[in-house]
Amino acid sequence: MSQSVFAFSFISDDEEQIIKDTWDAQTLDQLSSGVVAVPQSAVNNYLESALENYPEIKNAEISVHPDNQIEADIDTASSGKVVLDGTITRFVQNADSSSMTIHIDKKELADRPVTSWFFSRMSVGLLTKLFGNPLNDNEYGVKTHIDGNNMTIDFKPFVEQSALNKVQLMGSSLVDAVNVDSISTDEGTLYLHTSFNAGSTIFNAIKSFL
Repeated sequence: MSQSVFAFSFISDDEEQIIKDTWDAQTLDQLSSGVVAVPQSAVNNYLESALENYPEIKNAEISVHPDNQIEADIDTASSGKVVLDGTITRFVQNADSSSMTIHIDKKELADRPVTSWFFSRMSVGLLTKLFGNPLNDNEYGVKTHIDGNNMTIDFKPFVEQSALNKVQLMGSSLVDAVNVDSISTDEGTLYLHTSFNAGSTIFNAIKSFL
């Protein structure tokens, strides 16, 4: 029996399907090269599904620009359209940490010009002290820590609840097989700079399913 077959000899049909739903051959090839390209459309498709249970947010769309710049256009039930421009300063995913830090460079309430003037001049930290932090009220346990205009999203609880985390191989979860060490952007595309943390046997075993 080959090492790859042996490694997956106790994988159930459900776990095999999770692997297939998570990765495809192209993504796995990108992982082996250390850079995974994520198109803006994929980011927005994921965001749409994640916000289904949040009636306060009517619509949200992310635009990705070069130099780690992103723009978020959020249509809210109470405040109308909120536009945030920011810079991704850190993104990491590994066994110990799963977080992203964004510096908010500009913010406005597009439908309320007078209120927007005050809104744009207050730090995100002060706004959350005055009005609370709605980003912490979610079903996934994701927490957002804000310091001035720096916003750090801790999505470790979401990762721990993910289907891939339930797939155990050689005593480790497959969610820990891939590290995201940093992120970069181009127009319309995020690039995850990755390292495969599980060795060639597991890599080849995953590839055999795809």
